[in-house]
Order: sequence, then C-alpha cells, then structure tokens
Amino acid sequence: MKRRLLYVLPVVLAIIAVWLLIGRQNSQGPPDSAPASAPLTAAAEAEAGIAAEPVSAVVDNAQNPLLYLNPQYEVQVQKDIVYAGKRNEGTAEEALQLDLYQPAGDPSALHPVFIFIHGGGYSGGSKEDAGAFSAGLAKRGYAVLAVNYRLKKEPSIRFNDTLLDACEDIADVLGWIRQNADTYGLDRGRLFLGGDSAGGQISLNFANKYLKSDPGLIKPVAAIVDIYGGALTDSVQPGLPPVLMIHGTLDRSVPYETSVELSEMLQARGISHELYTLEGGGHDYKDERFQEQIMDTAAAFLWNVMNRQGSGWLPENAGITAASGDDFSLALPEGYKADTAADMLKVSLPAGWKLAEQDDQSLRIQIPAGLKQGDYYVRIAVVQASGVSAGYAVNVSVINPLKTEMESYYDDAASTIKTRIVLTNQSKQPFSGSYEIDYGGAGQTSGSYATKIEGLEPEQSETLIIPELVTGSWTMRGYNSAGMLLQERKQLSRASQSPRLTKPVQIDGNLEEWAAQTRFDISGVRLEGWGGRQDLSTSGYTSWDAENFYLALEVTDDVHSQSAAADAIWSGDSLQFALGITNPDGSNPGGYHEAGIAGDGRGKLLKWRWLAPRGFDAGDTLPLQAAVVRKGQTTAYEAAIPWSGLTCETDRVQAGLKLKFALLVNDNDGNGRRGWIEYNGGIGMVKDINAFGDLFLSH
Repeated sequence: MKRRLLYVLPVVLAIIAVWLLIGRQNSQGPPDSAPASAPLTAAAEAEAGIAAEPVSAVVDNAQNPLLYLNPQYEVQVQKDIVYAGKRNEGTAEEALQLDLYQPAGDPSALHPVFIFIHGGGYSGGSKEDAGAFSAGLAKRGYAVLAVNYRLKKEPSIRFNDTLLDACEDIADVLGWIRQNADTYGLDRGRLFLGGDSAGGQISLNFANKYLKSDPGLIKPVAAIVDIYGGALTDSVQPGLPPVLMIHGTLDRSVPYETSVELSEMLQARGISHELYTLEGGGHDYKDERFQEQIMDTAAAFLWNVMNRQGSGWLPENAGITAASGDDFSLALPEGYKADTAADMLKVSLPAGWKLAEQDDQSLRIQIPAGLKQGDYYVRIAVVQASGVSAGYAVNVSVINPLKTEMESYYDDAASTIKTRIVLTNQSKQPFSGSYEIDYGGAGQTSGSYATKIEGLEPEQSETLIIPELVTGSWTMRGYNSAGMLLQERKQLSRASQSPRLTKPVQIDGNLEEWAAQTRFDISGVRLEGWGGRQDLSTSGYTSWDAENFYLALEVTDDVHSQSAAADAIWSGDSLQFALGITNPDGSNPGGYHEAGIAGDGRGKLLKWRWLAPRGFDAGDTLPLQAAVVRKGQTTAYEAAIPWSGLTCETDRVQAGLKLKFALLVNDNDGNGRRGWIEYNGGIGMVKDINAFGDLFLSH
C-alpha cells in the first residue's frame, strides 16, 4: 500500500499544480513579456474566417522579353554526338547519340540543360522527332539534348528490363554532361528532364528510381516535363522534383486518366505538380492546335522553377485557358502574398489587358474582346525595398468565345450528305450575336450560311445544319450583338466524296484512265528539309464499286529507295493508308485498317497490314490487287481492295456510306526515312482515328 501511495502522490500534486497555473493565468491575463505569436498564413487566416487584405498591384504593359521565357535567339545544332556505347538485344555495341541544340549569339557562358527523350512505344522514334520542341527551348536560351536510347523489338515482353535499359542510358547522358559541360557551355547544376509518351514515362521513372538508388546523380535535376507519358512503375519517392504533366482528353494511346491518377499520387506525397489538360487533344504534342501552348506553358513552368525562392513560390498553374472578352483570376502562391504594407505586386500584362478590381488575395485580369487569340504571358513579381523579384509567369491561352465543331453525315431521309455544326459557348457570359460561314460545296462551288445567336449560356451548345457537304476551304466568322468581329477561323475541310467507278480500271500502274475522276492533292508536308514539289509531291484518286475500294496515286520523287520488307516497308519509299468503316450511326468504329504497299525497284510488290479491326488479322494478309510502277522521277501506286477484306458487313457498301480515311507517302532518299507527306493525319505522327478525314461513297 505504501508503494502504491508513492506512485499516486506525484500525479495528484501535478494535477493540482496545473489547476493553480491555469487559474492564475485566467485571472491575470497574459504577461507583458509574452512573445508575439507568429502571423497566420493566408490559408490559416481563411480557415479562421479572417478576411485577407486585397493585394496591392501596379500594371506594366511593356512585356520586355526575358531570358529562358521568351524566344529571342537563332538556334545552332550539333548532330549525332555519341554519348555512350551499349549492348542491346544483339551482341554488337550500339552507339547512342544525341543532338545538341544551343542558342546562337547568347553571351551566357553556361546554359541550363533540358534533356528531351523521344516517344515511340520503346520500339520506334528517334531524337529527330524532338526537333521543334528542342529548337523552341534553345531559342529561349536553353541547351537542349535530344537523345536516343536503346529500343526493343518487343518492349512489352520484358518491360522492366526495357525501362531499366532506358533509364541507364539517361544516366549515361547525365554522366556525359558532367564530363563535357565546360566544352559545350552546359550548366551541370541546372538540369531538366522531359519527353513525350515513352520519353515522358522514362523521365519520371528515371528520376523516381535514382532518388532511391543514387540520389546524388539527379540532385541537379530541377523539374520534369511529362507529355502524356504514362504511369510510374514504383511508389512516388519523396524529393521528386516538380512535375508538369501535359495530356489530351482524347488520347487513345495513353488514356488521359493515366495522368489524372498520377496527379493524385503526386498530390498524396506532397510533390509539386501540375496537370495541364488539352481539351480535345490526342496523342500528338505536335498537333497544330496545341503546339504553341504546349511550348509556352512548358517554358513558363521551367522559368518559374528556376526563379522560385522556395516551395511556396510556385504557382498552381503555369498555363490556363480563357476566352477573349472574359476575365480570369490567378491565385497567388503563399510567397507572393504581401504581408507588409511596403510590399506591392508588379503585374506585366499584354497590351490592352487590364487589372480588374481586387477583392481578395488573388489577381483578376480582364482580356479584351476581339480577334487576338493565341498564347500570352502574364508575369508577376514582388516589389520590395531591395528591388523587384524575378517573379513567375503564367501562359494564358486565349480561345474563341464560340467553339466550332464540324461533322459531316448522311441524312437517310433526304438521301443526301449534310454538314452539322455545333457551336458551344466557351466564355463565362451569355453570347448573343451572329455566325457566318463561307465554304466550298460538294462540287467545289462556293456557298454561305448565316444565323443569329441569342443568349447562348456558358457551356451550352447550338446546332446548325448546312444542307450539303462542306468540302474544300471554309471560313467561319463570329460577331457580337454590336457587330464586332470576335473570331475568324480559316481551315480546310477534311470531308470528301469518293465517286462510284463508271468504267472498269486495269490495276497496272497506268493512271491515264483515272483522268476523268475527281483528284485530290496531298499537301501535308512532314519532311525535314523539303525541297519543294520535285523533292516529293503527290495527288491521288479514290473510287469504289460493289466489289472493291480503289486507290490511285501519282508521286513525284527525285530519288526512289526501298530496301525493307514485311512490316518495315514504311521505312522506305511507300504508300500507307488507313481506312475504317463507321458505325451505322456515323460514329467512329472501334478499330480500323492501316496498310501499305511499296515497290522494291526491281518489279516486286511489297505489302503489309499493321492494324486491323476485330475479325481481321494484321500481317501480309490484306487481299488486294496492286501495282507500283516507277518511270523517271514518277511513281504510280494503284490498288483494288476487296470490301470483304475491309468489313464483315459488305451489305452496307452503298452510296452514303461514311469511311474514315487517311494516307501518307513515305520518303527515303537512301539514308533512311526522311519523313512523309500526308492527306489527313492519324498515321505518321500518332495512330489516331480522330485525325482521319470523312470519305463518303457517292454516286
């Protein structure tokens, strides 16, 4: 009992002491000497219900170009620098190369380094694919290394080994930088990683892997740019650098949800990151609709990372989208929220943009209405007694108030092809005004259509019907209720017709009998160093009857080279085409055919089918009659493809059937594939049926 009292007594005394202390403090209040409590952060004030003081800001419309943010240099390129030699799937050593892009005339002794890793599913692609993005950063002052890495014939069979080899190659790139930094003016202490598709995935997994196994190696890596790269193969490591993810909502190769899930993983581990969404974007970062905003948003993100003073100085978004005529708000990072009366924000805005009245600790900016769509930087810095901080930048992609979507369809009741136009209000306010379109009709004759729009609410749509197929070029104009021109868009329609064959044709490479058919020109040049029409150009014809789909092309090509076979014929001079039979309601099918034909220069026909829908096999399986004839600098391609080799529903083959169609002509002058010219997209850059055109069978 005595021992038990010895244990209990100290506890009782402690309770009495605490009670007396609390009573004394309540009666006397806090002593004068008590230390002042730390000021609440803006987040804590908001949680406590304390209204934050509006920020104080001044506007600067000068928009002077800044190093690493705005393009201001020419670019010089050193190609095929060997950075390592590694064994791959064979026994021979593979020389791994990089191309170095640098700003010409930049007086800086050292340049921050961006390592760009190309995509291609770990089995294709090359450093040349990164040319445009690499040049875009070099124009801003970066040294960019576009790198090759070891590719695999069957990368998915042992994917962990595939990814491990690629990561080892990137480690070799970092080793090459350390050894050659002084020679090439590379800042070995400021490195950035990034890439598209497989390259984006390699970037993330490389940094994540080496944070665990060799953190010193990636210590200089300040940020990662992942363009639709896919998932991490391991849990997120603490200390992962800030990540910018860029992904399109219509990506059929790597679903958009993959980046959403990755964003949630990074958020859970407290990793600074941003998911920049491309509405309606596919698996092609070179898509003309998005190329500029991807480049400018990535540049803003990198610039912000380089200029940040700490973890609280990065904005939530390096890029946003807003409609012309709207205002938008920018939430300030904690580090930029003024906590003394002496601090003020300096806001650099494009000409005509205004700072709206502030009512909280964010910035509200007004975009003028009008035609100036595109990408613009808003820059924000803190003005203090010691000077102006470097600040941060946000790329604002200004879009049209009205989103225009055009779709062609066959009206069974009227037995004619029509065009449906869906107008969606992308702005924050109701839209009233008018809409006009001028176009080339089915016979390439001009047509026009106009309508009034009254009170179209935000995110609401209105459908217009043009009673014929819009082909050729078309121009759309949108006006507000005061008659001000707000938007203007000029574009080539991707819809066309394939007339029924009136006379039988011989599949022999002689295209004279096609002269009476409607011809189309193929003008989409994706060819580095294209030398004009004599270098590579082509026009073609399509037709059909109850048994076959017919395709004929006349190609001007100064040099013919084709030494490949089977599934590799795309690497030499060849024709590739993609064709899908739409569903009965006109929607895109779940699968389609991608096939090609080529001539080996000695009279042998080469053919291959790379993709096939359910019920058909890929490989040398496409039943077709074809001819490839070379005369001088002209190559004729001619093919008859049985409908039975394209669809199991041959009874649907009749006038009005809608096909999804694209083709390209590959060019090889003897030193490998240079590129291609294309009719519609969706084959060469990325496999995407949404980029195909509409082709209607007609009488």
